Amino acid sequence: MVAIAFSGKTVKSLGLGAMILACGAVVVSLQQLRLTGLKQGTDLTPELVERQVQAEAASLALWQQLPAYGYDNLFANWVFLRFLQYFGDDEARNLGNYRLSADFFEVIVERDPWFVEGYYYLSGSSSLYGGTPDRTVDILNRGLAQMTPTTPPKGFFLWRMKAIDEHLFLGDVPAAIQSHKTAAEWASYYDDPESQSARERSEQTAAFLERDPRSVMARITAWSGILGQARDVETQRRAIAELEALGVIIAVDAMGRPSFTIPPEILEAEREALQIQPD
Repeated sequence: MVAIAFSGKTVKSLGLGAMILACGAVVVSLQQLRLTGLKQGTDLTPELVERQVQAEAASLALWQQLPAYGYDNLFANWVFLRFLQYFGDDEARNLGNYRLSADFFEVIVERDPWFVEGYYYLSGSSSLYGGTPDRTVDILNRGLAQMTPTTPPKGFFLWRMKAIDEHLFLGDVPAAIQSHKTAAEWASYYDDPESQSARERSEQTAAFLERDPRSVMARITAWSGILGQARDVETQRRAIAELEALGVIIAVDAMGRPSFTIPPEILEAEREALQIQPD
């Protein structure tokens, strides 16, 4: 279940805000009935899926126009729940595509740029499956512009996400290097082991990319980052497949946690390419 946490914005008129939300709920309910009607009574076809997508796009356009009256984070949570329904409909997505993924996050980030949990679905849906990594990076840029190293907590993870998209999907290595460096800088504000590990990995990846933009280790780090951040099974499977293609041996424990083993020959080849002496 997605927790709903209200932002600190002043509610100008509680009664008016409640009325607006009620009206919005009615309109969304009508949109949902329309979508449900499209699904009932017939098997899904590409044409029917396209009609569903058009109805969902109309709903998103509506949410972009409705005033929030201090309830921006509630809007964001509602749209995120709609996104989960859209993204999780495997049958419909297999017949259609994921092109609306970025549209959902346009609304979510506009309404609540601090909704950190939502970002963990952004790259997998918009870049990997929607084929729009440029929009993913643009959305991340807009969200990060509303953040500081400490507000919301641990925003450095979003800089790491951005670096991965820039490196793997856009091929913009200079931008990826800068994003990794910023991630390391933001992570340095924290002294817990997780943050310090993220700082070290970000610094190392930036160094790998500066020395060799084609670095296998940098790609392994990027895909392992995607695997660690993924909240859906399909993105996890894709990341595992990419890591195995790079020669990484992956084991998953009883709790579903992956562990990685990088063969010595990969490490040695990386050292030779970068002219690094073994420890």
